[in-house]
Amino acid sequence: MGPGPDWTNATPPQMYGHVLRPDELLARAAYGFAEPDPRLARWVERYWSVRWEFADDEIFHTSTLDDPSVHVTVERGGVLRAGTSGAGVWVTGPVSKGRFDVSLTGTGGVIGVKLRVGGVSAFGDYDLGAVRDRTVPAHAWFGDHTPSAGLPLDAQHAAPALDAWLLSLAPREPAGADTFRHVLAVLESPDVPSLAALAERTGMSARTLQRLFRRFVGVGPKRMLVRARVMDAVAAIDRGDPRSTTALAYDLGWFDQSHFVRDFRTVTGETPGAYGVRDREGTS
Repeated sequence: MGPGPDWTNATPPQMYGHVLRPDELLARAAYGFAEPDPRLARWVERYWSVRWEFADDEIFHTSTLDDPSVHVTVERGGVLRAGTSGAGVWVTGPVSKGRFDVSLTGTGGVIGVKLRVGGVSAFGDYDLGAVRDRTVPAHAWFGDHTPSAGLPLDAQHAAPALDAWLLSLAPREPAGADTFRHVLAVLESPDVPSLAALAERTGMSARTLQRLFRRFVGVGPKRMLVRARVMDAVAAIDRGDPRSTTALAYDLGWFDQSHFVRDFRTVTGETPGAYGVRDREGTS
């Protein structure tokens, strides 16, 4: 397990573009993260935790724009979101469309495993399409091998137990994983704004790419491309980027301002202008 802060007021780099207005969350809750055992690093990106303590009548809303990865979470206390009853051990599938909204109340915490995009395939043959934009009980996936609901709600302290649990599942590379990782690396390049460009750069047909992504991610590459660019735009705004929305759209691969606004609103629920204004007001 590598070093990592237990909690900090500074915004960790990995929160930009993933948590909407991360400063608001960090001002009210304790966030921590830890690296997995090196033997798991190919498939697991990080362990993370959030702990909070609010007044009995207070509800704090937070939203994430995760890339289409899978999270396993142990949750206790006041956690409310669509499709779950709150506390428990959960698997959240790839988020493909808009935001992932959670309301926090009372006192509670979450410890989570963020698997790398496509990484869950090393732990079993799961139907990712069936959990796209859904949260399901972890027992439905892992059965008797579900992680304990009593894990410490702190990434640093929970990491050894999470390492042991994941290693006990005997992860191994499925066929085609190296090809997928290569394509994913190409997709993440800023000069690949479309499925056609991805197909040209990888020498694969659009249909082959779609099959590859649906197998390893549960979401098609075109949707991932749009979502990734919107996340880059959100990160830029939250970092205080001085560029206008028009310049930001052009630099991130949009050639039409109206398409940028439409895509941004589809993913975040707000226009880039409204998000930027509220973000500035929140930090003034």
